[in-house]
Amino acid sequence: MRSEQKLYLAWREHRLINLIDPIIFEMDREGHWIFLSPAWEAVTGYPVQATLGDNFLDYLHPDERKKGLLLFQVLLERGQEVVQDELRFCGANGEVYWLELSARLSHSQNGHASSIAGSLLDISGRKEGEEQRALQASRDLSPGGVNYNVLATDLAQRIAAGTPLHELYEWLVQAMAASCDYYQSYLMRYEPHEEALVTLAAAAADGAGPLLERYRTPIGAGLAGRVAASGRPLLQTDLAPNTEGPSETEPDGDAPVEAGSLASVRAPEGAVEALAAPVARGDTLLGALVVFSDEPGRLGDGDVTVVEGIASQLATAMDNAYLREQLEERAAELNNLRRLVSREGWLQARPGREEGVLGYRFDPRTMQLVEAQDGLTADGKVNGDGNGSSQPPRALTAPLQVRGETFGVLGVEAGEEESLTDSERDLLRAVSEQVAEALEYARLLEQTQKRAVELETVSRVSAATATILEREKLLGAVVELTKRSFDLYHAHIYLLDEEQKNLVLAAGSGDAGEQMVQRGWQIALDHPRSVVARAAREKEGIIVNDVRSEQGFLSNPLLPDTRSELAVPMISGNRLLGVLDVQSSTPNSFTQDDVRIQSALANQVATALQNATLYQEQLETAEKLREFDRLKSEFLASMSHELRTPLNSIIGFADVLLEGIDGDLNPRMEEDVVLIRNSGQHLRELIGDILDMSKIEAGMMDLRYEEIDVPELVHEIEAFARTQLMTYEKELDFRVDIGPHVGTLRVDRTRFKQVLYNLISNAIKFTAEGSVTLSLRMEGDDLLVEVSDTGIGIKEENIPIVFEQFRQVDGSLTRKAGGTGLGLSISKSLVELHGGEIWVESEEDQGTTFGFTIPADSAPGGDGDQAAVEDGNGEGDGP
Repeated sequence: MRSEQKLYLAWREHRLINLIDPIIFEMDREGHWIFLSPAWEAVTGYPVQATLGDNFLDYLHPDERKKGLLLFQVLLERGQEVVQDELRFCGANGEVYWLELSARLSHSQNGHASSIAGSLLDISGRKEGEEQRALQASRDLSPGGVNYNVLATDLAQRIAAGTPLHELYEWLVQAMAASCDYYQSYLMRYEPHEEALVTLAAAAADGAGPLLERYRTPIGAGLAGRVAASGRPLLQTDLAPNTEGPSETEPDGDAPVEAGSLASVRAPEGAVEALAAPVARGDTLLGALVVFSDEPGRLGDGDVTVVEGIASQLATAMDNAYLREQLEERAAELNNLRRLVSREGWLQARPGREEGVLGYRFDPRTMQLVEAQDGLTADGKVNGDGNGSSQPPRALTAPLQVRGETFGVLGVEAGEEESLTDSERDLLRAVSEQVAEALEYARLLEQTQKRAVELETVSRVSAATATILEREKLLGAVVELTKRSFDLYHAHIYLLDEEQKNLVLAAGSGDAGEQMVQRGWQIALDHPRSVVARAAREKEGIIVNDVRSEQGFLSNPLLPDTRSELAVPMISGNRLLGVLDVQSSTPNSFTQDDVRIQSALANQVATALQNATLYQEQLETAEKLREFDRLKSEFLASMSHELRTPLNSIIGFADVLLEGIDGDLNPRMEEDVVLIRNSGQHLRELIGDILDMSKIEAGMMDLRYEEIDVPELVHEIEAFARTQLMTYEKELDFRVDIGPHVGTLRVDRTRFKQVLYNLISNAIKFTAEGSVTLSLRMEGDDLLVEVSDTGIGIKEENIPIVFEQFRQVDGSLTRKAGGTGLGLSISKSLVELHGGEIWVESEEDQGTTFGFTIPADSAPGGDGDQAAVEDGNGEGDGP
């Protein structure tokens, strides 16, 4: 009967092995296969009989053999402890398989380790999914994440600070290669006379191939050329060397990106993908921004947003630089060549002067205004003098002229009985020339200073708004700064709605602006009489310098003093965002120079508004993630609690079987039941830790306060320490040092013990020889607890991760201590819930000291017990 029973058990074991998916194996102490289940051939393609006797290292991927050898040594050292890891194996067909190994030493009947037994589970599908998710996560985080926001803000500040363009170009391509992790980046300038794009600046990431020496693309050819022609960003994902001709599918609609083979692209060595975006000011092409990737699938929609946003900011910088260059050239011509004098210049200067004042009359006693009836002429006579008189004149006038243009008169008049001579006439003519030049210089200086102040104001407003990331605050700051800085009657900003049918007032200066915003003031985009709507439709600045003479002007009853108005579109890339509208209480206040100035400001605001919108979207996403994390924590807390009830039953029935209540067990059965009970207890501790951590994260961890006698509690702690020393088979000296004033403490007894048990258990676990010391003493109103050991210590760079969840200082395969990495994190949270703090001090190979403080009365308000911890019976889960 015993022989038949053995045959039956062997037949059943063989049949079960053939039915399960994991590969069951056994190897000798040198790593040679002794047994392999049929699943080995099903997974790898190697016949079982041909494999037996081979070393398992021969079937590992070459990159895994060093790891496999280390794992084999760990198996020999760990005894009966189960070792788990993931390894790559090579199949018969050359494919690579991920197998999850779980094994331990197998002992013979005399107790000696004779072989290694375990299982291999095919996890190739799961690993492939993890790699794809990690790749996608890196793509999702890189473009719209912190790096782009930092780059965009830094670029805006450099633009506002007036960084020279050549320095800005070099910095930008270097920053894109470094911050956005692009293989190579190129900034190209449009050359109208060549109808081509040429490289302005280029940069490559570390390890990238050489830059293209002369990257030149005709308009309409190649990726950059097609971007320049279409005015839209384009993405090419197949940089084949011999790609020729355009794609059959032309861009249509408003699609911002078109993937695929667009045209022949000259690419740097190693590049496999390319993305380009136009750098344009309205409909004026300035250049293109091109980036390359050496990784298939690296570039996506997020990168399109990044490159397009940077190109928009760059267009604003180039626009500002061109304006500044034009003003500087104009000032140089005015100061050095004196060629910019015109009658129109003086006509524009006069409206700001006192109306009806022709000039000034000065005698040795007084200075009087020259009225219209007292006006002088430039013919050398005073009004009323007879023409053709032979008597010397009593009054003479000379014109104030600059290059033939008369803008005033300088005159002198003799006394009643005196006359003026020819020499005095010559003197008057010479003086008039000097006065004319001096007045012209003064006018030009005044005009130049005015434009310089306006440009400085644009830079100041841009710098002030570059760091504002909330849309309402941003727009409110812009209108108030614009009104005050340019001395305007009113300023407001309209934004185009999502349907692109109406311009909605988003911010206005003063009380009138606030009232209009509250009323939801808006203008239809197709309104025929609105200056704001015209600027939006035509995408260019509109000036009305006398609203009272403008036929059909759309007036605003809340702004009755408006006399002139200027509206400029706010454009980011080629996208209209809204309109900046400014108004003055005097007529003829705006010129084309003002259009350029306000357009530069509007473009800066558009870029800042786009950054603010992206920031708001990130805040909303972060809030959703926090909500998901809270729901996750609540779910884990609930499920962990539900899992403990059946697990306690399993452990309880295992104890019943071991006590023999249901009958005696044979040795093999007893060994199996012990494994069941030990595994259950380990799983219960793990679930307890997860339950605690989940409750803490979900805000569901309540504490039950009571007064405890600390010296009496020390007896329980000493008993726990002795148990731990036996468990870890350590011969250490455990000491307790209690200060003279340590007495009662008002805390949650279970959680306080849990913290102590965690720290003492850790100290014993990581100390091979020497001692572990528990010190308790009072410091003011706080109890100071320190657990010191003479163990292995912690490296300085690893100290910051000690209290992180699921993190262990030694995470290698050869680490001797097990655990989940939750104990210290839970201890930190429990100490902080009591109102205390915890810390660690350690030196490698010199030992470690964990310390924490808890107020002697840490209960909130110091009155009454809190609700018990919600784990069914109100008790903690132990260490």
